[in-house]
Amino acid sequence: MAAIPPTPDQFPQSLYGIHDVEGLHFLQQNNCSGWLVHAVDVWHDAPADYSALVNAKCRVIVRLNNGYGSAGTIPLPSDYDAFAQQCAQWVAASKGAKIFIIGNEMNLSAERPQGQPILPAAYAVCFKKCRAAIQAQPGFADANLVPGATGPYNTETTYPANPTGDWVKYFQDILAALAGQCDGIAIHTYSRGQQPADITNQAKFQPPFQNNYRGFLAYQNFMQAIPTSMKNLPVYITETQPLINDAPNWLNQNTGWVTAAFAEINRWNSLPGNQAIQALTMFRWLDTDPHWSFSTKNQVLDDFRNAIAQNFKLRLPNNVGAGQTLEQAALAAAQSKPWMPVNNQAALWQFAKIHGLQDQQTDELSLNYNGETYIAQVFNLGIVYVKAGDWGNIQVIPK
Repeated sequence: MAAIPPTPDQFPQSLYGIHDVEGLHFLQQNNCSGWLVHAVDVWHDAPADYSALVNAKCRVIVRLNNGYGSAGTIPLPSDYDAFAQQCAQWVAASKGAKIFIIGNEMNLSAERPQGQPILPAAYAVCFKKCRAAIQAQPGFADANLVPGATGPYNTETTYPANPTGDWVKYFQDILAALAGQCDGIAIHTYSRGQQPADITNQAKFQPPFQNNYRGFLAYQNFMQAIPTSMKNLPVYITETQPLINDAPNWLNQNTGWVTAAFAEINRWNSLPGNQAIQALTMFRWLDTDPHWSFSTKNQVLDDFRNAIAQNFKLRLPNNVGAGQTLEQAALAAAQSKPWMPVNNQAALWQFAKIHGLQDQQTDELSLNYNGETYIAQVFNLGIVYVKAGDWGNIQVIPK
């Protein structure tokens, strides 16, 4: 079956996402309509009711796993049919979810069933069985099924068409094997370090992976590998976090990394020719490992709050289905264009309003002068600027 077009009601209003539904209260506290990712073991976890999450104007992406460790993120081929039926039963008993991912980082050895590599062709067979079984359930004919994200920077799975284990090639081969029979794209990407500059660091690997980014910009390698026939599909980045010394780790520091990550995806989405990315999900909320979790790190949470204040809106994919209400059609039109962030609590914004400089024409701009950082912003009747931190000495250049 061809891809199921998404509908406007399956999207929240923004890019902001958290891995784990327990992060809902953080989004609510910050008045954020965003994403939550829920990973489940379909054999052992009870079907979930996401109604409260949906009523809070958030949306959930559910990742369906066969298991963890040696059980495999998907099972051995002999068990594909049973796994597909179990996925379908789990989904049919759930409420409030429409987007389902099958498996996770299938190219990693840690995700293999009984140590058997998961090759793209085999994964495609399993995925198609799961998709057909789920979409056959009453009320789920329009469910969106998404292939599991490929683990970036990992070369453990090799095969004749991919002797080096290139992760981008693995991702591309899965999409080719699915031949259009999927309803969205999932991506994982991570940075090397927790500074804002690490988000846009353009460093690449040595040969034979000289075309692949080493850090956060790896998302662009995946985006560029999506075949033309899938350029209308929604794209979800369902995991991101900093790698410190090549290992996942959140430092309890407000460096601006979180804000920079969302700003980069917003920048990508602002370019008309780019396939839009609908979600960027911070990994993770649950404190299962102190290196993975950010929920106990107050400085990171402050960075996340600053990112939400930028109000980066979601840009809908090109193939959003028909049947919108007038309000949904207006929202879709509005979300098709990048929005200028407005922070009406910022010193420059308040100064401009007090002095009658009318409306802002740009976001805040950072510049360096004689080794000092200054912030500037353009308004209708003037350009205001100030040394960062010296908010009582704002200057204005009349236009």
